[in-house]
Amino acid sequence: MTGSTPVTGPLPIAAGWQERGAAVVRPRTLLLQAVFALVTALVLVVFTIVDPAVWGDGYPWSATAAIAVATGLALALRWMSERTIAWVAIVVPVLDLLGLLLLAVDPQAPRIIAMLAVVPAFWLGLAARRLGAAIAAVAGLAVGIAMALRIPDSSGVTLTANAVGSALVPLALFAAAWFADSFSGTVERQQQVILRREEEKAAIAKQREADAALLDAIFETARVGLLLLDTEGHVVRANPTLTGHPALGGDALGEALEGAAFLELDSRRTIPAERSPLARAARGESFDNEVAWLQRDGHDLFAVTVSSRPLLLDGELRGSIASIDDVTAYMRMLEDRDDFVALVSHELRTPLTSITGYLELALDEAMPDRLRDWLLIVRRNSERLRALVEDLLIVGEMSRGETHLEPERVDLRALARDAVATLEHRARRRGVGLRLVDGPPIEVEADRRRITQVIENYVSNGIKYTRDDGGVEVRVEAIGPDARLRVVDDGPGLQAAEAARVFERFFRSQDARASGVPGAGLGLWICRMIVQAHGGSVDFESEPGRGSTASFRLPRSS
Repeated sequence: MTGSTPVTGPLPIAAGWQERGAAVVRPRTLLLQAVFALVTALVLVVFTIVDPAVWGDGYPWSATAAIAVATGLALALRWMSERTIAWVAIVVPVLDLLGLLLLAVDPQAPRIIAMLAVVPAFWLGLAARRLGAAIAAVAGLAVGIAMALRIPDSSGVTLTANAVGSALVPLALFAAAWFADSFSGTVERQQQVILRREEEKAAIAKQREADAALLDAIFETARVGLLLLDTEGHVVRANPTLTGHPALGGDALGEALEGAAFLELDSRRTIPAERSPLARAARGESFDNEVAWLQRDGHDLFAVTVSSRPLLLDGELRGSIASIDDVTAYMRMLEDRDDFVALVSHELRTPLTSITGYLELALDEAMPDRLRDWLLIVRRNSERLRALVEDLLIVGEMSRGETHLEPERVDLRALARDAVATLEHRARRRGVGLRLVDGPPIEVEADRRRITQVIENYVSNGIKYTRDDGGVEVRVEAIGPDARLRVVDDGPGLQAAEAARVFERFFRSQDARASGVPGAGLGLWICRMIVQAHGGSVDFESEPGRGSTASFRLPRSS
């Protein structure tokens, strides 16, 4: 057996010794026995000097023999087996107690020597726990009886010593063993707590290693680009998908990204550095699928979608994980689609203009009422088709970044008043109340025709989608450095998920599709592009059953 094998056997060896087996029991037993043997030897030497006649009877010799045998057993532990050590660890202090009992019986020996028994009693409580305490109690009782038997033949100080010792010695031995037992129990419980904590820590550490290995595997094998950013926005780690991207040109990733600019998807205007996806990720923002163009000097544009999640430890931001996926091919496909739509729309505009012109000429002629009704239906649908073609042409221009503005100082309230007057007849036909809330003029630098187009689209949508006999209210107000126009209707409203998408190209809500109201889902997208081209922003708020509010902001003229 090795020294690390725990002691086993029928005796309850203390956990502190048992845990490490002979490697602990051997040296501790030898140390304790050596100390006790030396103290006892010193006491016997003093006895010899004071009264050499103490060796006249057999008690000192028997006591010395018992202690010598105990010392020999302690020295011989190194050659004993584990199971034998378990027994000898108890036998050695028992022999010491026997030796002290023999000395206590000796009429020539002073009673104070019985207090030496506290050492092996403590030892027994430490090594054998409750069994040791029981042995110490029996030994103490024997010493107490031996001292009590000397009381009749004693007088004076000796009588006092025998009387006190007969009661004190048993209690002292039992108390020493019990204290050692209690101390060992406390130590064992603490050791068990420490052991459990160490096991828990080891399990946690092992789980963390497994999690780290799993994350490393995911990080290295993911087919989308992954970035680990610190709170300053510096690249701490990137996966091979990103570092091997051809658009990075083989440069160091951190330098490549720091020298790149993010552009808005539709307008291709440069996104300010503090609002770029990576800057937002570094600040700990959480977002999904932000699409933008990435521009580097000397390289073609490529489109990316960026998502981010913050890394929080105990509520403290430690960095962020950002995913970057190349969607250039998909965006080029969309551009090709837009180019095709623009081409078809351009080719359709000429024949549609011709059809509309000849319809106007035909309607000026005398004809049967039934034929006139048919032609009016044709004209109405051709005008609808021409409006759709015009929208598609505008979409093509804006997608290519060809939006041309002619800004001038205009009164936004006056533009709203003109738009309300233009659309008032449409509101009356539906029984919808349309009004502009009074207020002072508010001037902005804007393209009059384009902003009028936005206002009319907002008001037209309000009229189309509000309830019958409902109301549409237009408000123009100053908000800090901006001018804001709001169109409020009391229609059915939209769910939050649909309200968040109303400015997307070709998006129409489920209720709008079910209502049969004509539309291609381009109007609000065009409005957003026009407003953003002016440096403004758009917003849409809606609540089912409570109506909707469409608004935009533009910087006020200084």
